[in-house]
Amino acid sequence: MVCWIAPTSEFVSNRDTSVRKILPDKMFDDPERSRLSALRTWVLDNKVTEIEMNERQFWNFAQLQPVAEKPWVTFMGRIICVSDMPIEAQKHLGIFDNRNPAAI
Repeated sequence: MVCWIAPTSEFVSNRDTSVRKILPDKMFDDPERSRLSALRTWVLDNKVTEIEMNERQFWNFAQLQPVAEKPWVTFMGRIICVSDMPIEAQKHLGIFDNRNPAAI
């Protein structure tokens, strides 16, 4: 009896893992220098599945989003997390991450 086992593809094994990355400090810190193309490149180059940013970065990011894209819950299908924003504001905007085990 001959049994053939297909080799495991690196692509298949990596796509199921979640990659939550913190947006670099300098990205989206200045509204005049913020560009969505830079964020797109960063997401794709780093294989990001969840984006974490601070509140200042979030509002600079939100300013660039087209009206049709609001309320900015995701970017390119990636969840946006803003941990230093007040919880009530996160809930109002729809970006509150209730997957946290401590969340009610």
